[in-house]
Amino acid sequence: MPQRPRSVRERAEREGHILEPAWTGTRVLVRVGHPEPHFIGYEGKVAGPRELYDAIVAESQCTTAIIDGVLVDEWKDETDLEVDDHGNAYTRQFAGKQIFAAFDLLEVDGESLLEIPLLERRRHLEGVVAPSPNVRLTPYVTRGLRSWRETLQAQGFRRVVLKNWNSAYTPGKTTDDWLVIEKLKAATP
Repeated sequence: MPQRPRSVRERAEREGHILEPAWTGTRVLVRVGHPEPHFIGYEGKVAGPRELYDAIVAESQCTTAIIDGVLVDEWKDETDLEVDDHGNAYTRQFAGKQIFAAFDLLEVDGESLLEIPLLERRRHLEGVVAPSPNVRLTPYVTRGLRSWRETLQAQGFRRVVLKNWNSAYTPGKTTDDWLVIEKLKAATP
């Protein structure tokens, strides 16, 4: 089962933490190369689309893996400005699609990464999963948290996650090492 973050209203930015967007969707562990179930959520098996699972497998550079992330419904990519035959500019509207936003790697090729610090797990994730239109690697920053938070909010994210970069992963447990935050305060000196 996925590790549970603690939700808080406000929190001062802290040294030794990363900041990432809090995706809206269904939190799942994706089990690449393992028998069913392929998607596991807080309450057990989650029905996820086979096509998306196949896309995750295709973008994974390993035999087996357990990847933590969010199934995001109705994701809309940025649109491009186009010009019609009469020289009028318009923006083409695309329908939303379901994507998988990955943010942690718990196992790769049979090796558990649960005790490894978060930033090292993230580096492994970037080496194992290639981003694609259907599979996203969740961006994060280690500095400039306040300004990046404002950028994320401008992009439509309503919440952010503050994570201790040295934290281990504890499946199924709620931890203060990961905090879903509605509003961040300025860093304290």
